[in-house]
Amino acid sequence: MFVVKSVSHLLTLVLTLFVLGGCSSTTQAPPSTDTSTRQSTPANPDNPEPNDAVEQLNSGKKVKVETSQGTIEVEPTVVAITDAQAPAGQSSSQVYYNDPWEDFNRSMFTFNHYLYSYVLIPASDGYHYLVPATVRDKIGNAFDNIREPLNLLNNLATGEFDEAGANLSRFLINSTVGLFGLFDPASHWFDIAPHKQTIADTLFHYEVGAGPYLVLPVLGPSDSRGAFSTVSEGFIHPVNQLIDTPQSYQIRAFDGFDDFSDQSETYQSLYNKANDPYLYFRNQYIQGQRRDEYFYYKEQQNEE
Repeated sequence: MFVVKSVSHLLTLVLTLFVLGGCSSTTQAPPSTDTSTRQSTPANPDNPEPNDAVEQLNSGKKVKVETSQGTIEVEPTVVAITDAQAPAGQSSSQVYYNDPWEDFNRSMFTFNHYLYSYVLIPASDGYHYLVPATVRDKIGNAFDNIREPLNLLNNLATGEFDEAGANLSRFLINSTVGLFGLFDPASHWFDIAPHKQTIADTLFHYEVGAGPYLVLPVLGPSDSRGAFSTVSEGFIHPVNQLIDTPQSYQIRAFDGFDDFSDQSETYQSLYNKANDPYLYFRNQYIQGQRRDEYFYYKEQQNEE
């Protein structure tokens, strides 16, 4: 249990954790099952109420979620797991997820939620109020561009030479013509799509298992492999090679905060829909991971 003695200590904690990896994706695509609603509401396919949206996802239908950035459409993932673990000593035909660190994860999830609610979400609201969406989009582009050398190294490590070439081309074009990455002419003018690759992706390529589900402080849902990737990339990120401390820490922290600000409203919406928010976010993370693995292996089979 974290004890924060002062606001300065809290801000130092937030800064340090953001520096290690940037804010991870807390609000991934909602799962197809596992979340019950607090109450039933009339269905409206075009603009469903929050609780009804969960019911539509559970039935396999696409739904739309309203955010400050506009309407986004989400659909169920291809893998379903149940709400809880199987009772001790009992067998079941259902698919249960083993969550050996659940007590720690729930405590950290609660800590994160309070940190989001009382520090990061209010800060995000102020950030959105002061900084126009167009400017925030350019800031996001610049941070994506700074990361391209790391994408390149990971794609080289997995033998994805075409993707690595795209990483290099995007970095050179967007750093020059795109004014240090503020704009993305590589995509819009040259049709060079981004190919993000993390250390976790590289480890998966070499069949390193994900390990147990793990909720990271501030960063949210992850697993053992993802946590290793986050910490490792925090040390070798290109910003660290270009800028001395503490300025590099400040830039990385702002990068993580910028990522979080884009997801804060969706996080609140999804959190409020769930009867058990911990299970909701855990299950959608696991489902998203299995979905990605499914499509990766399917693509590998098609190439063969």
